[in-house]
Amino acid sequence: MISPRAAPDAEVPRAPTARDPLRRQFQVAHDLLDAAVDECPSHRAYPHPRDAEGATAAAWYAQTVVCEDIVVSGVAAREAPLALSTWSGRTGLSELPPLARCINERTAGAAPWAGTVRIDARALRAYARAVYASTDAAIGALPVDALDPARRGSPACILTALLLTVAARRGELMLVFKSWSHA
Repeated sequence: MISPRAAPDAEVPRAPTARDPLRRQFQVAHDLLDAAVDECPSHRAYPHPRDAEGATAAAWYAQTVVCEDIVVSGVAAREAPLALSTWSGRTGLSELPPLARCINERTAGAAPWAGTVRIDARALRAYARAVYASTDAAIGALPVDALDPARRGSPACILTALLLTVAARRGELMLVFKSWSHA
């Protein structure tokens, strides 16, 4: 009897790993974040910097992407962030957000950076897609034991915190965009 052989280009199924749920959660969070930006008219999502509320919303999106780039590159991939290496000068931002502190000044008004940064929406979205792909690749390359939640300071803890940040920023953007639609 001749045994059937798989076609040379057939994909061999692989067993699921602990990385798969985390990769899927980031994919969903990215899709939701981008959908929030897509729901906003482009002139509102990427306004002139003097539009303080709109600048803050666009800056939140940009800052979230840059933050993910830095965290994933530094913690999971142990490489230079894309914004400071292969995507330097191509992020769609006239300047990167202050890296020493988080832009979380919603109650105090727009952060100084949010009021001055110029954003190229198309370039920022391309950079975001590159960051998302980098996140997926970095998670996929982690050893399974690095995702053990019992290990303090493990990449799993930091990636989970990042995932929550991305999800929270999506909610903040939706609140800002909804307030515009009722204005």
